[in-house]
Amino acid sequence: MIWRSGLLALSVLVGCAASVLAHALPGSVLLLREQGSSLQLTVQFPVEDLIIAAPELSDMEALPPSQPLPQELAAALARYLEHHLSVTRDAAPLDLTMTDARIQSAYHDHLGQFSLVISQWHVTGSVDRSSHLVLTYDAVMHEVRNHRAAVLWDEQNGELRPISEFGYLAAADGVPLNPTATDPE
Repeated sequence: MIWRSGLLALSVLVGCAASVLAHALPGSVLLLREQGSSLQLTVQFPVEDLIIAAPELSDMEALPPSQPLPQELAAALARYLEHHLSVTRDAAPLDLTMTDARIQSAYHDHLGQFSLVISQWHVTGSVDRSSHLVLTYDAVMHEVRNHRAAVLWDEQNGELRPISEFGYLAAADGVPLNPTATDPE
């Protein structure tokens, strides 16, 4: 009996050590682009990290990839993200509307196969290049403390310009989104 409990303790110890050495899932990616005079936002992050942060959305784990989320799950995801995502213009909040959400398969050499939640958002209001736009985002990272977010601007020519990368501690400050900040004059 003592031998069995010792073996169990050893297996738990080895299992914990292996999980410490495991690679973390990729962080969130937020991609912004101008669509005429408005702003489009794509938000993606691993399903597994979402389930840790919002267990009520665990039904997403069983969904097939590349299909829109069922209406109930899409509405629940939108409600969740509305508490963790905002865009302000000159300190006034802009309305965000989720226009699409789906699960997508992804692969990483060190992680293997995993799933991403990809949501598309329309930001109501015009994008005035002289306005002070700020993105605030802390979805997932408020529970998964090693989760990071990268914010990119999709230029008109298709080039992706990095704006910021941050983790939990910097999430509350918001990220300035002035799309002309690095444009040559």
